[in-house]
Amino acid sequence: MKPWFVFALLLSYFIAPAQQTVLAEKYSTGNGSYVITYYADNIIRLSYLPAGYDKGENLSDAVILRPRSAHPKALRVNVNGGIISFNGKALMINADTMSGVYGFNFALETGEQIFGGGERALPLNRRGYRFNLYNNPWYGYTEGADNLNYSVPFFTSSKGYGLFFDNPSSGFADIGKSDANVLQVGFSAGELNVYVILGKDYKEILESYHRLTGKQPLPPRWAFGNLMSRFGYTSEAQVNTILSRMQQQHIPVDAIIFDLFWFGDSIKGTLGNLEWMNRKKWPEPGKMISGFKKQGIQTILVTEPFFVETSKNYTASRPYLAVDSTGKPYYLTDFYFGKGGLIDIFRSDACDWFWKFYKKQMDLGVEAWWGDLGEPEKHPADLFHNLRDYGHRRLFAAGEVHNIYGHNWTKMLYRKYASDFPSKRLFSLNRSGFAGSQRYGIFPWTGDVSRSWSGFRAQLPVLLGMTMSGVPYVHSDAGGFAGGEGDGELYVRWLQFAAFTPVFRPHGTALYEVEPAAASFPSEAALLDTPWSTCAKEAIKMRYAFQPYNYSLAYEQSLYGKPLMSPLYYYYPADTASFTATDEFMWGENVLVAPVLQKSATTRRFYLPSGKWYNMIAQQIVEGGRWYEQPVSLNEFPLLVKAGSFLPMDLKQSQTNLSRYRSDSLSVYYVPSDLPSVYRWYDDDGKSKNAIEAHRYEVITFSSSGKNNGKLKLSIRSNGGSFPGKPARRVLSFGFADDHLPARVMVNGVQKKVYTNEDGRAFYFDIVFTGRPVSIDISW
Repeated sequence: MKPWFVFALLLSYFIAPAQQTVLAEKYSTGNGSYVITYYADNIIRLSYLPAGYDKGENLSDAVILRPRSAHPKALRVNVNGGIISFNGKALMINADTMSGVYGFNFALETGEQIFGGGERALPLNRRGYRFNLYNNPWYGYTEGADNLNYSVPFFTSSKGYGLFFDNPSSGFADIGKSDANVLQVGFSAGELNVYVILGKDYKEILESYHRLTGKQPLPPRWAFGNLMSRFGYTSEAQVNTILSRMQQQHIPVDAIIFDLFWFGDSIKGTLGNLEWMNRKKWPEPGKMISGFKKQGIQTILVTEPFFVETSKNYTASRPYLAVDSTGKPYYLTDFYFGKGGLIDIFRSDACDWFWKFYKKQMDLGVEAWWGDLGEPEKHPADLFHNLRDYGHRRLFAAGEVHNIYGHNWTKMLYRKYASDFPSKRLFSLNRSGFAGSQRYGIFPWTGDVSRSWSGFRAQLPVLLGMTMSGVPYVHSDAGGFAGGEGDGELYVRWLQFAAFTPVFRPHGTALYEVEPAAASFPSEAALLDTPWSTCAKEAIKMRYAFQPYNYSLAYEQSLYGKPLMSPLYYYYPADTASFTATDEFMWGENVLVAPVLQKSATTRRFYLPSGKWYNMIAQQIVEGGRWYEQPVSLNEFPLLVKAGSFLPMDLKQSQTNLSRYRSDSLSVYYVPSDLPSVYRWYDDDGKSKNAIEAHRYEVITFSSSGKNNGKLKLSIRSNGGSFPGKPARRVLSFGFADDHLPARVMVNGVQKKVYTNEDGRAFYFDIVFTGRPVSIDISW
């Protein structure tokens, strides 16, 4: 087979931002040229420049890893006969023009599965589907919704590689739909490139992707609590009444989120006010916010990037709006919320002006922000953006930058927040972004999901698909947002699921007198009837009990790029059944969650990967590698802990918010295993921005020798780290999921008294940990 390139290997050198010499290999073809750049032993970038292509600017800042100056010895790239192979694995057929869209074709093997691509309510294996790469609002969506608010052009394959297309223009992915043997990805504009990431498993590929595009900064601890939210609170009196009901029923609240009624009394005609307009309903916002803060409750306000002509700031916004082809401020005439314009978030002067509204409210005590409609929701093709501050002279049409609009909005907020509040950790809700948005502290939710069982079931593929697309803190409006019939059972099951997702935020439409035609139901657990309220409170209580474990997951993501939640195949890639068990997931590496997804269910079928597991409902050790059918009540769902796991929990935390969190008294559960195991628990003050970088934290390592011949040895070690508020001593109540009472427990050579629970299925004992090493010897 004759090569289709003119010359085999031409070395050309470019200068990176740090004046580093970068090695690149160029191949010329009859219809353009390719450039291969090396980033790591397992990462290369392939760029394609078609002949005559004049819109090849790279407008993305997703990649932060610097390219290599020397050829990685472990990586071999060959180009021959229209096929590009990596370490002997033939991946790409060619790159070409496809009906005016430019992109790449990759060969698919028989049985190969493809995952990722961002928010899709599709099966996790997306082979056989075609969808747009275009951030798209979808009101009231259910199962099968293929193109939602947050696209990520990053895909992983069951054949040991990942593909990241660093192009934010509108495009598509055809994963064996048109041709069963071809993955085709195309774009309307922008630099045509693909990063090929090789890996022995999904862990290596995803962690390499995070090395390429960044990891999420550590959130504030309160972000893991119960966030009180609805569409929407209409007055201070209403908020205080609902909060009082929550507190009377001992339901913790860590933040209150205010939708658009903080700046207006109606849904339409108010976007862009960005001020507490009705002082009868909001008489003293600063005093209200201060009162919340004294109770450890944070205030979060919504903003949108649109300024409608009936808002008080429309005239002032006009110099900063996106424009039409003549350079005049673009005038939206068919936008749901009113006629007006869209701020040009790519201009630094527009960002400076926009930030003034944020800063004013933060001076009143507002702690965090919610960015809505950030796709942007209305983005006509004949609207243009000015990217002169990025070194570009021409105007860019909406489709060329659509998928990084929300990303740049989050980046603006992150940078301004860091400049004016350098010690604070940002919490930024935004339903739209791009690859790399995670390093700017984005907490995306899954959009306006239907308040229905189908909408609920859609959340697993959406969340798991996003986390495997490198977006670790995605979550849903727990309970459902749009429509519905006030199904209490659905609400309970959704909250049980949400308790084991990165953010716990019950949220739904509750407009009542503002919009009588809307289906309105409360999203706060205290406002439900029994038995739903009782079960909902149990789910919230469970969320808070897991706080020490959850917070350590955030540390693992910030340091190593590990997902908080993941599909089973991420940890068990050799187990073929893990690819079919897509209605359950792992919460961290140690906890398996199988939420109940069917109405009136009395049983739940689920799969357990190989090994031993502790069933928290049945309170017994069970064998993995098989399917189970478990009876479930309204207050139950399958929740299992892997043998060998240490699970730190705070059982005191169920009735107060995380501002009162203290790590001086915790429970640590251990599930016995014959195999050795290690767990690292992370703790800090919960708020200092650079706690990890400044080493103001403590990591406590729990190790097990494994239970053999009736003996087990555990050890506890601290890294010696310190932070403000660190307790001098911790009382740790060790619980063992073992119904065989030990003959003796020795802690640093001193025998301890052992207790059993009421049914004798577990035993426990207390130790005092001061930071000095502890050895525990247990014999049966």
